[in-house]
Amino acid sequence: MLDELHGLRDAVGGVVGCMVATSDGLLVASTLEDDEPTQLAALISTVVGLGRHAVRMTGRGDLREATIRGAEGHVVVHAIGETAVLAVVGRADLNVALLQLHARPAVQRLLGLAPSFARFLAPART
Repeated sequence: MLDELHGLRDAVGGVVGCMVATSDGLLVASTLEDDEPTQLAALISTVVGLGRHAVRMTGRGDLREATIRGAEGHVVVHAIGETAVLAVVGRADLNVALLQLHARPAVQRLLGLAPSFARFLAPART
């Protein structure tokens, strides 16, 4: 999994780092040099949850990706099925189109690993 994250960073200029988190906000893997990657994982899962709700409510299907542009750069999130999310943090010079070109196949490869993310998920409440 870390190979996929490092591969995105190396393939696309402007990528600062990447993370994979479960849909309920638990950190799975990260290449970000953030002091609080677990807090970021929780925040990213919230963004994906809102994005999923927005696209479904408007009849746009299932969420694939969302791009958030700030004054100093980007946060791009990609749904990995229903169970996980890939987040890419980039500088202002990030080429988002090039990132999408590389991230979409990476998401498909990560989707193959998604069943192993179950160990990070909280047990279902009865």
